[in-house]
Amino acid sequence: MKSNFFADSLKILAGLIIFSLLFYILNRFVDYLIIANGITFFSHLYDQDIGNLTNTVGSLGEVVTGVFGVELTAVTIIVQLAANKYSDSVMVLFIRNKINAVVYALFVIVAINTLLVTNTIKEDFVSHFSITVNLSLIIVTIIIIIPHLSYVFNFLRPENFLSYVKDNITKTILSLETSDSKTVIKARQEVFKEINFIGDIATNSVHQGDRATTLLCITVLREILLLYLPLKSKIPKDWFHTREEDSMDPDFASYSQFVLQRIDERQIILERKVFQVYDLIYNNSRSTLREVASGVLLNSQLIGCASAAARDEGALENVFKYFNSYLRFAINGKDPRSAFNTLEHYRVLAEELLRVDPKVVEEVSFYFKYYGQEANKRGVLFIIETAAHDLCRINELAFDLKVPNTKELLGLFLKLDEPLKEGGNEELTTQEISLIGVRIAQVKLAGYYLFHGNEELAKVIYNDMKVEPVSRIQHIKDIIFNTTQEEFWEITPRGVNFYYVSPRRREALVQFFNWFEQKNVS
Repeated sequence: MKSNFFADSLKILAGLIIFSLLFYILNRFVDYLIIANGITFFSHLYDQDIGNLTNTVGSLGEVVTGVFGVELTAVTIIVQLAANKYSDSVMVLFIRNKINAVVYALFVIVAINTLLVTNTIKEDFVSHFSITVNLSLIIVTIIIIIPHLSYVFNFLRPENFLSYVKDNITKTILSLETSDSKTVIKARQEVFKEINFIGDIATNSVHQGDRATTLLCITVLREILLLYLPLKSKIPKDWFHTREEDSMDPDFASYSQFVLQRIDERQIILERKVFQVYDLIYNNSRSTLREVASGVLLNSQLIGCASAAARDEGALENVFKYFNSYLRFAINGKDPRSAFNTLEHYRVLAEELLRVDPKVVEEVSFYFKYYGQEANKRGVLFIIETAAHDLCRINELAFDLKVPNTKELLGLFLKLDEPLKEGGNEELTTQEISLIGVRIAQVKLAGYYLFHGNEELAKVIYNDMKVEPVSRIQHIKDIIFNTTQEEFWEITPRGVNFYYVSPRRREALVQFFNWFEQKNVS
């Protein structure tokens, strides 16, 4: 790395010197032509005293170098502050930027040219054209300072340098189709560096409480994957294979060989890289910056929908695993609100999958059941109720879409609740109250079936619930029929009251509850 940096620095220095010399020689040649042809236009612009002219041009050269020094110092401080706030790579981006390179190269060339012109003025050969060109460039360099400072401030806005990074990644991904094996490997390393840069900005922004910048990073990563997913089939296979150097990547260093092999088989190395950044952001923000954590969930959901649209099973499975991990973090941290938000976005993804691949929604339903019951066992209340009401909505949509596995999805929903303690009037534990919430969700689904004239599916729910004590069925009925406010009375991301049932569906539920009364009479 040091040798490359040294070599690159020498190339830049040599290029500036050679260009400055060639520029000076070209102007000098024009001076010879002007003098040889007797053209006196440029000579009338200046004082005929050679000493005054030399001092004036030399002084202006000192002004240029002084202004350049002040501008460079100010910009360096500004860029370093941005680098400290976001990432060291901001400095690298600034140096690589072509506009910044042109501005600073112009200052250097003008300074060198001024030095050469000043020290080559003679009594018998005054290079008036070279002096004119040089003074014009000095004026340009002085005028350009304010616009360049404005450009630097604008460049250092997160949305601008993130857009720059995104464009670089986009160009790299679009070029992969025609790349050879060696180029593909190098391209992946460059893309990973850029993603690490975005991840650094995001995590530093989380620690500083900068929600807007963090959400912007999350969005950029999602846009990269949405571009990438439809192109995967055209990318050379070498892109997807993990290599020895990947074990040094912090996002893959903790993985066993088994996991790395699975990543290879499913061709999800870039997806896993992006989601590792999401995972880091989520864990650092879910208790302090909930809007940012919700942003991770929303973008994970959108990536899942894009994976389904692209028929990419590996990418979709990867999304499931991270949603499951988000739920596990929330449950282990006894953070019901995070789990509540996670289930919301997971459900929306499942609803989209019903339209694309309804069979895979059975897998999602199993995860809802599993993590709902895990939360209940660990005393993280209300999560199993949330899972139940989300499964209710999934089953409602499955019924509307007439998917072939409607009964299978219903069967998974009915397995969500665990057996409750027997006893009519004994005080219910908090866990039992949550499980009653599950039954309420199942009753709501029965009402939906009856409202749409499907008694068969409603009977399936009835047969599952007929073992419940009469007092519990009555309690459920009272809750449903006494809840008349659809909107929840606190500020929540969803805003709905889970126990609310529309009047028309309540009318349909009269028949459902009559089945229990008829059973008891018989």
